[in-house]
Order: sequence, then structure tokens, then C-alpha cells
Amino acid sequence: MAYEEIEAHLEGLEDTHGDKPGVAFFDLDGTLIAGYSIVALAWETARHGARQGELRKSLRVMRDLLRQRTKGSGTNYHRLVRRVTRSLAGISEQTLSELGERAYHSTLARSLFREAIALVEAHRAAGHHLVIVSAASQYQVEPIARVLGIEEICCTRLEVIDGNFTGKVITPMCYGEGKTLAARRIARSQGVPLADCWFYTDSSADLPLLKEVGHPVAVNASDRLGAHARAEQWPQLDFASRGKPNLESLLRTVLTVEAVAATTFAGAIGRRLGMRPFGHVNRMTQLLGDLGSGFAGLDFEVEGMDHLLNVRPAIFTFNHQSLLDSLVLAHLLRRDVVPLVKKEMANNPLVGPLLRQAGTIFVDRDDKDQAAVLQNALDVLQSGRSLLIAPEGTRSTLGNIQPFKAGAFFLAKKAKVPVVPIVLHNVKDALPKGGFLIRPATIRITVLPPVYPQDMGSVRQTCHAIESQYCELLGKSQVAALPRPYRAAS
Repeated sequence: MAYEEIEAHLEGLEDTHGDKPGVAFFDLDGTLIAGYSIVALAWETARHGARQGELRKSLRVMRDLLRQRTKGSGTNYHRLVRRVTRSLAGISEQTLSELGERAYHSTLARSLFREAIALVEAHRAAGHHLVIVSAASQYQVEPIARVLGIEEICCTRLEVIDGNFTGKVITPMCYGEGKTLAARRIARSQGVPLADCWFYTDSSADLPLLKEVGHPVAVNASDRLGAHARAEQWPQLDFASRGKPNLESLLRTVLTVEAVAATTFAGAIGRRLGMRPFGHVNRMTQLLGDLGSGFAGLDFEVEGMDHLLNVRPAIFTFNHQSLLDSLVLAHLLRRDVVPLVKKEMANNPLVGPLLRQAGTIFVDRDDKDQAAVLQNALDVLQSGRSLLIAPEGTRSTLGNIQPFKAGAFFLAKKAKVPVVPIVLHNVKDALPKGGFLIRPATIRITVLPPVYPQDMGSVRQTCHAIESQYCELLGKSQVAALPRPYRAAS
């Protein structure tokens, strides 16, 4: 199936808007995320057990995981779940909820397929009711459902008495026919026949439900499911943005790290040779931006490039998405820009030395007295250089905009310089939050027209208005522009 046919699939979802509301069911493992959430949760459980002095039990849990594939036969999967569940006997439900959150932040967050995120948003835009239906437990599913904004989940339930797990699974499991029963129940509650429902999954164990819904879709299909889907002429989607890295990603990551190290080394040599500070920092910025983004495999599609070149000095704001933001912005801005970053980055072993050489202004967010930071920033602007500030302060897993802080806008008005908003659409595609290996990507960037101090009026209203522009642009790009490469199985 060609890329254009996948676009047609999403356009078909848009065409359902206004019709009878349908239900979109999503499997979790292998469909919304790469890999198996039970592995991440079991690993956190094993670590917890080891800290509690139960090393033998922890090793037994990991042994069971290594012995069996979670996507094997139904018998094997049931056996695996029961073994892992027995190891939870006596653990409090609150503890497992916390372990599930740890599993999400340490592993699962970076395994979310960006194609799946776009698919979820397309169904949401069409007005469909969204449901995750998974054999995983709620402690695996809930963090992902919350991030995706999916309010209803159907999953395997574990027995809890007096706040502690008994080590038993509540039957029927949400697996195979169990998923079908759950989907029927939800469809009835929504007043929607299964013929008006979608189901996305990678597993042949889900064939009972696939055969009942009107819109079955195989995602990253197993061999057996792929053969069945071809025979039934069901759509097949192959998500390539996450999962096992290839040799290219590994090599690009190593080369990018070396580019950062080489830039730091060149900066140190330049300082020893007594090069002019501003010109030297500009050469470092260009070296990092061009060499680093080249090794990372980043291409660029920039709208509004003139605003970056013709408006200086200025305060450039951007939305924080990835550790690669610095490479992207160095490539775009190139000269006479000083970043403001949180002080913790000064001690980062990889980028800390580079940031210090670049004259970065470090901000202690817990310090209520920011007078010195303000004066340093004003000195930079008065010298003719620009500032680079992320008004969110932190980044989200999916790249959604976090609430803006107004400091950049107060500073712009005080220094009488414009604010130039830079919207990064998809840097997270190359390296998501929590990710370790870089994947090549085409980075889409929108540079909005500068906002001049005399046009700001209320600083907080200006801050809110620009935040809304970011939200609107990112919302449109997430739903309407399916990221490439988005491969489909033929």
C-alpha cells in the first residue's frame, strides 16, 4: 500500500465526521507502542523487588520473561501473565501504580509510534470514541492512555484485596475472545454497532474482534495476521518510527555525539589561541549546527526563514521537543545568539562544556531573585546579540505545548527588541523524550512574524496569544501532516 493510500485512509476518517459516531479500538503492544509493556513493568517490578531484598523473586520474574515471547500462542501468554501476576502477591496496588508510571517514563514514553499518535488524533478529529483494548494490565495502559487523551480502557484486571494484590488474574482476561466481549460492551454503551467500529492491532490473537468490526486494520502485523489480512483484503499499516534501531541509527547517534565533542574541543582550542569571543562562538554554532545535523540525518523544511535573518537582535522563542533542538536551532540561527537554559544543563557531561564555552546564561528556576539573570540578558541584547529562550521551561512526551512563562516577553519589552517565535513541529521524530538513538527525519519549522514591543500591549496577553498560535499550528500539523517515512505493508 502506497503512502498516498494511507493519506486516503486518514481522509476517509475525516469524511466520517458528522455521521453516526463510531468507536476506534486500539491494541497497545506492537500497535500504539513498539515492544511489550509487560517487559517494562516486570523490569521495574524486579528492580523494586531487588531493593526490597527479594532478589530471588525478581530474578524469577525476569527469567520467565526471557523464556517466553509475550506475543506467542494464547496458552503461552496466559501462562506468562499468571506467572508475573503471582510474583506481585503482597505488593500494594499503590506501589504497582507507581511502578507503572516509572515503566512509562523510563521505557514506554520513547516507544510510542508517532504514526499511531497521528492516527489517534485523526480519529479524535472525526469525533470517534477512543478506546484502548489490551491484554496488558491497567498499570501498563493508564499512563499511555492519559498521555494520548484516551479516557476509556479495557484491560486485564488483577485481583486486589485490602489494597494488596493476591497474585490472581480476574477472568476473563482481555485477550482473544475477552477483547471481543469488552468491545461489544463498549459499543452497546455508545449505541454503536460493531460494524461502525475500527480496530487496530498487530496480533493474530485478536482475529475474533477483527472479524466483528466493520473496519479491521492490521498494524505491524505478525506473519499469521498479515497472511489473513491479505486474504481478507484488510488494510495493513507498517509503523517504522520506533522499534528496534538499525545500524544507520546507531552510527548516526555515535557520529552526532562525536560532533558535539569535536565542537567542544574546537572551542577550547580557540579560546587558548585567543580568538575573538563573539566570532569564535559563531564558528562553534555553525560547526555544531551543520556537522551535527548532517550526521544526525536531519533535513529541514522552513517556512518564514526571512524572519530569522532580517530581525536582529531579537528574542527567539521555541517549543522544546528533543535533545536535538540545540542542533536544529544552531543550524537555523547560526550567529550572535546566546541561549538561556536551566542551570542543570551546565553539569551535563556531553553538552555542559559546550554551553559554558558559548556564553550560555544559566537559570536557577528555584531562585526567586533573578536580577543577575535579567541583567546578563539585557547586556547580551545591548551588545547586538540575540537571546534564545524556551518559554515552556520543559518538554512534553508528545511535543504538546506546555504553559508558557512570560519572562521572555517581559524581557523583550524592557529591552525594546522583538520576539520571533520559532515553531518546531517534529524534532521529536528524530529523537523523542527519553530516547537514545537518532533516526533521520525531515524537520518542519514555522517561523512566525516578529512581535514588536510597541505592539505587545499587555505582556501576559501577548504571551497567551503566542502560546495559542503554537498550539494551533502544532495541532494542525499533528493531524493533517502524517510524518514521513510512514511505510505501509503491501
